[in-house]
Order: sequence, then structure tokens, then C-alpha cells
Amino acid sequence: MEKIKTSKQRILVAILTLCMLFTLFAPAANVNAASKRTKALTAYQKKLTRLDSRYNKFALIYLDKDSIPELLITPKETVHIATSDVYVYTGGKLKKLKYAGSDFGRLVYSRKKSVVCNSGWINGYGAVATFYRFKKNGKKTKLKKFEEIANPTALFKINGKKVSKQKYNAEMKKIEKKYPLKQIWSFDTFELTTDNINNLVKNYKSFIITGKKF
Repeated sequence: MEKIKTSKQRILVAILTLCMLFTLFAPAANVNAASKRTKALTAYQKKLTRLDSRYNKFALIYLDKDSIPELLITPKETVHIATSDVYVYTGGKLKKLKYAGSDFGRLVYSRKKSVVCNSGWINGYGAVATFYRFKKNGKKTKLKKFEEIANPTALFKINGKKVSKQKYNAEMKKIEKKYPLKQIWSFDTFELTTDNINNLVKNYKSFIITGKKF
């Protein structure tokens, strides 16, 4: 009985020790994350003050899994050739993600999976959708390119190779299942007003949007 009691005591001591360690280090980790987020938001704030409110709007999104949101800048006028821009905060600086935006000022992305779909219509050709995965430092990997060609002959391509319509649709469904897509339009984002910019750091959660299903 004495050995059993001792064993139970040892387990209890171990549990208490783990709780103490969590109490000591978890707050420090949270403070560190909050500090990084504040630095990123401050950098976004400075970026927004340099933009022209006649042409731009903005929002915050979660492109990757960490606690620091990314900055989305959209054009006010959603003309065909206009694209949105996404900025990440890395190494103490802002970095623009190349090929993140889509035509008509949209962002088509997979939330918290670091994946975007650069989607657009090319006049006289057809629709093109290229999936990219981004790292926090801005480096990109091209996952797959889909081309639905309308002119001069209707055909389908994946990564430059001709495929059947059935194969095309099946592969598109597969990648969209792995990376569920959301889309954000300019009218979903926030006006570039002085009040909105000033409130960005303190009330950042009110500027976070996720978009609608693509």
C-alpha cells in the first residue's frame, strides 16, 4: 500500500510541476506573439498612411496559421485588370506576395493554409487559375496551373499539358477540396479613412475578414 501511495504522489508531483512550467512559459509566449503582432500592425498602419484613399481600400486576413494577420489592399474600382495586393510582415519589414491577387481586385485564397489562387480571364484566350503556396518570408511554390481555353479551339490544360474536360474538372475539385477557397472583393473591405487607420493596431480584430465561398 505504501508503494502505491508513493507512486500516486510521484504522479501528482509531476502533474503539478508541468502546471507550474506551463504557467511560467505560456504567458511569456503569448506576450512575445502579441509583441510581434503589434509590430506587424504598426508597419501596416504606416503603409496605409502612404496610400491614396481615392483608389484603395484594405482589410486584414489570415493567410497562414500564426497569430499575425496579413494586410490586404484592394482597389476601389474593380475593373478587370485591377488586382489586390497582399503584404506579410517578415524580418521586421513588409513584403508583397507576388501573384497573390486576382483580376477584378479580388483575393482568392485558402484561409490559414498559405495558398492563393491567381485567377483571371484573358480576353481572346480563356480562363487561367494558378495555385501558389507561400512561406512566411514571401517565397512561393507553384502548385498547379489550370487553363480553360476558349479561343480559337476549346480545350483544357493542367500545367501546360492538354487533358480532357473530365480530368480537368476532377483535378480542380481535388485541389479545391484540399485547399477550400474563399474570395474577397473590394466591396467587402474597409475604407481608407483616418479613423480606420488609427484604430488598426488597437482594434485589429474588427478589420479581419474571411470572405465568401469561391
